[in-house]
Amino acid sequence: MADIPQKHQQIQADTLNRYLLLFKRTTIETDIESFTGQEALSESFHYTVRFTSPEKDIPADNIMMQPAIFVIRRPNPDYSRYLPNQPKWECLREIHGIITTFSRLATNKDESCYEATIEHPLVLLRHSRRYAIYQQVSVPEVVTRILKSHGLHGYEINMDNLLWRYPQREMIVQWGETDYDFVLRLLSETGIWFRFEPHEKVENVTVIVFSDSLKMYIRGHTIQALPEAGLVGNTLTIRDMVSHAQVTPRAAHSRNYYYHNKEEPFPESTADQGREAPFTVGCDYQYGDNTQSMGDRYAVAPGEVAESAWFYARIRHERHLCARVQLHATADDPAILPGMLVQITGDTPQVFEPGFLVTSLVCQGGRGHGFQAKLSGMPKNNLVVWRPAYRPRPVITGTVPARVSGSKRNDQLARPDKFGRYKVKFSFDRDEWHKGEESMPVRLARIYAGDQYGIHFPLLDNMEVAVAFEGGDPERPYIAHVLHNAFNPDVVNYTNSTRNVIRTHGKNKLRMEDKKGEQHIKLATEPGKSQLNLGRMVDAERKPRGEGAELRTDNHTAIRSAKGILLTTASQPGAKGKQLDMAETIRQLEQALVLARSLQGSAQQAGSDTVDTGSQQEANQALQHLNQPGIVAWGDAGITQVTPKNLQLSAGKDAIVTAENHGSINILKTLSLAAGQGISAFVRKAGIKLIAASGNLNFQAQRGTLSALSEQNMQLTSSKGELQLSAKNGIFLHSGGGGIRIHPNGSVEIFSPVSIDQKSPTLAWHPGDTTKLVAPAFSPGALGRKVQLCCAGEPGQVLVNQAFRIKRADGSVVEGKTDANGHSPLLSLTETEACVVSLKREAKQ
Repeated sequence: MADIPQKHQQIQADTLNRYLLLFKRTTIETDIESFTGQEALSESFHYTVRFTSPEKDIPADNIMMQPAIFVIRRPNPDYSRYLPNQPKWECLREIHGIITTFSRLATNKDESCYEATIEHPLVLLRHSRRYAIYQQVSVPEVVTRILKSHGLHGYEINMDNLLWRYPQREMIVQWGETDYDFVLRLLSETGIWFRFEPHEKVENVTVIVFSDSLKMYIRGHTIQALPEAGLVGNTLTIRDMVSHAQVTPRAAHSRNYYYHNKEEPFPESTADQGREAPFTVGCDYQYGDNTQSMGDRYAVAPGEVAESAWFYARIRHERHLCARVQLHATADDPAILPGMLVQITGDTPQVFEPGFLVTSLVCQGGRGHGFQAKLSGMPKNNLVVWRPAYRPRPVITGTVPARVSGSKRNDQLARPDKFGRYKVKFSFDRDEWHKGEESMPVRLARIYAGDQYGIHFPLLDNMEVAVAFEGGDPERPYIAHVLHNAFNPDVVNYTNSTRNVIRTHGKNKLRMEDKKGEQHIKLATEPGKSQLNLGRMVDAERKPRGEGAELRTDNHTAIRSAKGILLTTASQPGAKGKQLDMAETIRQLEQALVLARSLQGSAQQAGSDTVDTGSQQEANQALQHLNQPGIVAWGDAGITQVTPKNLQLSAGKDAIVTAENHGSINILKTLSLAAGQGISAFVRKAGIKLIAASGNLNFQAQRGTLSALSEQNMQLTSSKGELQLSAKNGIFLHSGGGGIRIHPNGSVEIFSPVSIDQKSPTLAWHPGDTTKLVAPAFSPGALGRKVQLCCAGEPGQVLVNQAFRIKRADGSVVEGKTDANGHSPLLSLTETEACVVSLKREAKQ
């Protein structure tokens, strides 16, 4: 009591009252009339003291929240006025606390009556209510942090005697609880109990001692049982010892679901701390303890990790076993405290003989009666640790608003972890955190999720989300919904309420319009303004710009189908019909084949070369219903291909063009036809006209015969020039048995079986002469192809000095190497020759 003025102590000590109330910061004289007290493990003590004082009107400001000491004492039997070294009073108990309530009850001309409540400063935590989160901390760390935030010093908090090692939790949530209730709830979850004791070295300091085992029971206190005769000397006793037994569960089972543990998603364990104690039955199964591991039931503290399934099952069963046998008694010893293991001597009931663990007491005393305490507790049990009653977690119903937190402010990228979870900033949390570290990773609820499949729209920084909690548990959050707000307006409002829209942050969009008569679907992305429009198409101002379907982009478009493509204008009313319905196309192909066969038959009768229609029939069969990969195009009104530049049609095998009416090729400049073997032209009715409006018309059979045949007249006319007929080996004109023959040596022979008429005014004879005509010369040998080897798809990349192998159609194989230009004499082929060229890899020297 060093903080109390010595003079004030002396004045108070000189009274005859066995109880004293001393204030550390005031000298008010008090005389105790009566008091009541309540103490329990894991609870703050509460003493209500009624006293009188000559000061008739004590201001509450001088008393409230001031440190005070309540002293319980008795006369010292060894005291004598002749022995000044012996104190007059023997102190049995000092309760250090603060005044939390103060009342003025009555007054008279001599004194006033007051009533004050003394409690530990811990109770002040009841006046602070919070909505807060704590991350990556253990329960003892959170409790210590909160106690220190209320002014308690480290030397007033003793966490040194915890035997279990408490893991750091990802997140602990304080949801509308007072700090006092929150601390007691956390301690009850983990089975940590506490009591109060004076500091070993510092006076007037009360220490909160936390423990999770039998180790911190107060031991060594003995008291005598009151004899049946009721006669005792100056001895403190215990009496009225009663017990109460009840059936409790024989075991406790804990099970949880932890989605993040692939090996052990359902940690669970069963505990029987009573080792099949009498009158126990059944099993208390609790689902949802916030545990991530099964734990080792055979491991012995200290140092073992707490908060496993085994740990929770154990402390839950210990709670039941603590209630299995309850003891009650009355004692007059003020030194008995909660957490004290009292040994009773004398005649005691059997259940009290091992020892009486006091867990709570209610005491009273005053001027008219001595100290008396009603004790409650349990028998000593070396297998069972006393555990505080479980305080349930608050239940969060509905959802809580929060915002997604990225790695930086207005982060343009979503930041889920490798499991697709997000960090969020809860709206109720007032603490400042590093950006992106405001919460534990929170899962996103989706309508579909599986092994590498599901639906996930990434959440960006500052998106508002509604966070729900599994079973209402504040420590099991998940993102239930994503919400729009004033900062992030909705994509659908009263201006476009008929539209159904999916739009991403990168402006990828799926829009479905439901307005009657204007239904459409638009799938769009920003790069290249690539869009797929179906139905009624509108512009940015919602003005119509077309109907049907449109695929557009400012970039490239590729349509790739491994089994075939059908392009058709054939209608299917009501969207009924099969996908590859091409009846009109097949009918047209069959008609084309019939027409081709008919014309080929006529050509054959006329002696013209015929083309086998088998390839056309083969193509029809392959493309019918796309039995083989191909492209079929059908246009009811026609098909047009137009380009301002080049148009190329190429076939690796046969090219077939069939028209039931007319066909025309219109070339403004030059038309070139080249065939490797031959060209056959047949006309069944109207004939053939070859007209060169200007320039020459040249017919050549460089290595063959040129024949002209007509059923009727044949006319050769040069309107402005000369007609020349020349032949190296002679010319023979004949008709009706007569004729003119010009021999290769230049002699001319005229003969007739009837007569030769010459009509001319004159007939001149001259010496012999000859013409100077030059016969055209043709290049000898067959036409050929000169092949150059280059990289596939890169004609400009010539293969220089590349070894190759040629396999010809007859099976022969030759090998060679290209020159500096990618050529080789072996690569000179005739125009119709087919072969296979493969490259050889030579070992590097």
